[in-house]
Amino acid sequence: MILDDVLAKTKPKENLVSHTRRAVEIWLGLKEIYQNTLTVPKDFWYRSFLSVLFHDAGKLTDNFQEMLLEGRYQNNIRHELISGLMLYLNEVSYYEKNPLSLFALISHHKKLNHELFSDQSQLQLKIKSNLIRKFFEFVREETEKITAHFYTFPEELADYLHRTSLHELYKSFKNRFINSAKVNIETVNRREYIYYKAILTISDWYASGKKEFPTGFQYTSDSLKDKMIEKLLRENKVQRRQDVYFREFQLKSKTKGTIMAIAPTGSGKTEASLIWASQKASIDKILYLLPTRVTANSIFKRLQDYFGDKNVAIIHSSAFYLQKELKENSYEYLDYLRDKTFFKPVSVCTVDQILTMGFNLGFWEIKYFHMWKSRIILDEIHVYSPYTLGLIISTIAYLKQNFNATFYIMTATMPAQLISLLSKTLGDGNFEIIKDTQLLEEARNLFEVRDCSIDELDEEIISEINTGKKVLIVVNTVAECIRLYEKYQSSSTLCYHSKFINKDKREKERSIFDKEKSAGGYLLIATQVVEVSLDIDFDILFTENAPIDAIIQRAGRVNRSGKKKNTRVIIYQHRGVSKQYIYPTADILESTFQVLKSRDRKRITLKELSELVDLVYSPIDIAAHPDFLEAIEKYREIQGNLYHIFDNRGEDKAYTREGLDDVDIIPMKFKDDLVEANPQTKALYEVSVRKWQYERTSKVKDVDGFVYLDVDYSFEKGVNFRAT
Repeated sequence: MILDDVLAKTKPKENLVSHTRRAVEIWLGLKEIYQNTLTVPKDFWYRSFLSVLFHDAGKLTDNFQEMLLEGRYQNNIRHELISGLMLYLNEVSYYEKNPLSLFALISHHKKLNHELFSDQSQLQLKIKSNLIRKFFEFVREETEKITAHFYTFPEELADYLHRTSLHELYKSFKNRFINSAKVNIETVNRREYIYYKAILTISDWYASGKKEFPTGFQYTSDSLKDKMIEKLLRENKVQRRQDVYFREFQLKSKTKGTIMAIAPTGSGKTEASLIWASQKASIDKILYLLPTRVTANSIFKRLQDYFGDKNVAIIHSSAFYLQKELKENSYEYLDYLRDKTFFKPVSVCTVDQILTMGFNLGFWEIKYFHMWKSRIILDEIHVYSPYTLGLIISTIAYLKQNFNATFYIMTATMPAQLISLLSKTLGDGNFEIIKDTQLLEEARNLFEVRDCSIDELDEEIISEINTGKKVLIVVNTVAECIRLYEKYQSSSTLCYHSKFINKDKREKERSIFDKEKSAGGYLLIATQVVEVSLDIDFDILFTENAPIDAIIQRAGRVNRSGKKKNTRVIIYQHRGVSKQYIYPTADILESTFQVLKSRDRKRITLKELSELVDLVYSPIDIAAHPDFLEAIEKYREIQGNLYHIFDNRGEDKAYTREGLDDVDIIPMKFKDDLVEANPQTKALYEVSVRKWQYERTSKVKDVDGFVYLDVDYSFEKGVNFRAT
């Protein structure tokens, strides 16, 4: 066998030399882009080149070739192990002192951990010494041609690899390299390792997928405006091009630095953030981070209209199945793998997608690499709990310091404490605060506070619906949402909360928008999910008391454009369960109720509402909250426990969501219908339930790992534990 006969893959068929040269081409493109901007050691690019050149060298073995050609998997040896041994044994002393590029090579398909390849050591290695020599000659020629280095290797190495057992090779490699090299790795080495690992993996993925190297993506505020006009005209939201213009608040965002933007609902924060992001360089990525999948899906569709499908990715726990549906099954898992590691110029995702990087989870090295000089838009910063906020603060600090990322942090309500916390993270003078002063002076709704329960407001609610009003009721629990739906149930009433299966959730959202646009009275009963998830506009809101910032978000669903007359927000007393389980922070509910009661029957401006936020939150020190401190410590501790570069084998969300109460299930009523369904279809029937509810209910698991729970479910009410 000659070197050109050694295969790298069979689908499609490609030999080792061809694939390696294609990977090197991608590497050269990455080097051209990043060599003048990345801060790296003097020999970084040479060592990175060798890791790419050697990354598939282990496919020289008869073991691998027999697996490819004959399907013999029993004695298949991971090619990354042999690739690593070939590179390591040629320069043992160097790689024991400088292990990062070799760690990147041996883990470019596997998680890097203490037990890497431990299951391989008893296999019988079959490799021809003449092929090793031919490969080393190929390495010498390519290295001299591309890097001007002269690569030498000991003649006896080929024979040594040919005759030595894998058990002996692995034992020495693990003891002398894997176990000892990690001791010399420090915090400062983490970024360098990220560069090595990401550049190698990106080169390999592009070469394997026959993908064209990215050429970058740029736009201007003017081209963004043109796309906005096209979209609004197409949707009949404006009649003339001249009716579309950027507001003063949006134009202020055209700056290169980090911004904290405080602007109410309807101010055009999304477009303001995109104007800010337009200042990026061609290759720099844009990340748009949101608190929920529903909001992410909505922004994804809008950004697709602006930038086109090929430039925008959607990333969250069910995004793969969403894309499969949108692209009629032409979307493959490898497409999503590239999307979820931020290959596309613009990525819309839930905030977890960057928080997991801090815990060395889920292709974290590639994600970090794509953060270099990125533009990160963080929406609704105020909605996160202290634990998640602690992770966000840690992530912002790390990305700013190590990857030159800049941020556009926006919200309708920014408590002074949160501004102070973000200021310390970003550094005084390293950001600008922009406010939409024009809209902040508006008073869109009359606020009324009722010292009673929702059941005492029946006549008023029904009267408003009968007079043709669009009425919204927002409560703090799913059980209460279902109870009120049963009470007011009619053809003009909808129930909406987080416990609907994925398929029904989308249909619910379509129904809500249709009802909103239709003539006549209409009632939507919902939970907190409407605070940040739906772009809806009602005439009157009845809301259970909640923290002041949540009330403001709910009020933002009434008279959204500010053009309606006589719109009202009515706050009634919270129930005990809200205080005990939903909003347990000391006095937060009582304080909110009192400050709003002091302004009963007044039209409160958005600026005044922001001031109320400070009144309620001033006694609460977010930075001293135990959950916030726990997140800060966990972020620091886990990286240290993983020697800064080892992969975390835990579950992604086990570190990013406090409580960890949710379990994905399929209601039992769908089990028989899904017997022949594929995983993509089954995922459309999933819904999350609380862990304690899951544990108390009978269940069945199918061959694909989906769990069916014996729980009452309907399109009208969703999961209803009250009925079981």
